[in-house]
Amino acid sequence: MIEPLSPNTQAILLLTAPLIVGRDRDGPEPLTPAQYRCLAKALHGQGATPADLLGSAAGCLCDRLTTACAPKFDTERLRVLLGRGFQLAQAIDHWRSHALWVVSRADPDYPRRLRERLREEAPAILYGCGPRALLDTGGLAVVGSRQVDTPLLEASAAIGELTARAGVTLVSGAARGIDQAAMGGALIAGGRAIGVLAADLKRAAVQRDHRDLLQDGRLVLLSPYDPSAGFNVGNAMQRNKLIYALADAGLAMSADLEKGGTWAGASEQLRKYRLVPVYVYNGGTPSPGLAALREAGARPWPEPADPDALAALLAGDPGDTGPAESANARPAHPIASIPAAAPAADLAAMAPAVPTAATPAASDDRHAAIPSDQQSPIAGELFATVRRLILLNPQPRTESSIADELGVNKAQAKEWIARLVDEGGLEKLGRPARYRPRDAGYCQGDLFG
Repeated sequence: MIEPLSPNTQAILLLTAPLIVGRDRDGPEPLTPAQYRCLAKALHGQGATPADLLGSAAGCLCDRLTTACAPKFDTERLRVLLGRGFQLAQAIDHWRSHALWVVSRADPDYPRRLRERLREEAPAILYGCGPRALLDTGGLAVVGSRQVDTPLLEASAAIGELTARAGVTLVSGAARGIDQAAMGGALIAGGRAIGVLAADLKRAAVQRDHRDLLQDGRLVLLSPYDPSAGFNVGNAMQRNKLIYALADAGLAMSADLEKGGTWAGASEQLRKYRLVPVYVYNGGTPSPGLAALREAGARPWPEPADPDALAALLAGDPGDTGPAESANARPAHPIASIPAAAPAADLAAMAPAVPTAATPAASDDRHAAIPSDQQSPIAGELFATVRRLILLNPQPRTESSIADELGVNKAQAKEWIARLVDEGGLEKLGRPARYRPRDAGYCQGDLFG
């Protein structure tokens, strides 16, 4: 059931959502993502939040915002959009009747992975059905074409089954073909799945084969588009980055060369976002599309033989999959910009962009390992921060996964890990080599003492 919406979320919905149920088709178009990003930055500059646009001083605030964002939108457009309260009430009742929830980027329970990885490109509004907690569990994203042969569908289902046996969440686009085969393999085997839909969330949420899975907490359906929206090619392309951002790695089972959603999503990851490693399937008939993705930096799928091998692969242990620091596995959030607690207002749009190959960091010197006997006071403060961040997570992790979390290279992470082992804060586990906090008392003493 949809929970009461915060004033910030109500304001963002009024500004950006089409509110298809009860929509006034003669009214102005909602703000585009780019227009809303400008408005969010202007709000931040005014020391205001979206909820302030619902207050008594909204008129003056709207004037200042439109001046700051001119000529993207005018005051009258904002006024009419914010006046759609009755339409919003109708839409909320309709969503509630379909057990749908809504969360905005201004809410503390917005998916952490999307907020941290996509920053200002994270959708302002997300609609969904099922347990939101699944959205921050990571997992394997499996994507591919709709029209494929039976052996490839069976291979996709087998990989989905392997994720279930490994306790790993399967992430996909829930489209016909590869996506549904992989998700079906995971769910039939008792696993978990995230479906990121480009259209028709409302219809998918009430399908008979989804109901029990949604209620049991093993399936969550998610979309950045109105639950009643139909299919749109542009929307399908735009939602691809969410699939990768919610996962720990992506696997393209098939792809048409330079066309289609699978190609667009995978190549976008390899060339722009670089959030996670991208793998391509080795079996089946030779594919020019998959071969081109390999040339762009994708890795060959290592065919993990058992659940432990898959879990190690997703934890960041490269095994026989190639170099640990692949060009397409750049850390999602450098240590200098790791956010604190989730913001109460919509601050994601104001966060600095994540460095990519196209927009490199000012200097890569901060990724170089610093000998502990040559550390400056600043380096000491940095290590204190690193200690807190590493000890916050009680799960066993490899050196590579810790390096990815911190946004540094593996050599620097190894030095920090060695220091924490020597201090007694971390203990080393067996194959594959992993590290975890030694005890809760040490973590609490370090974090809060």
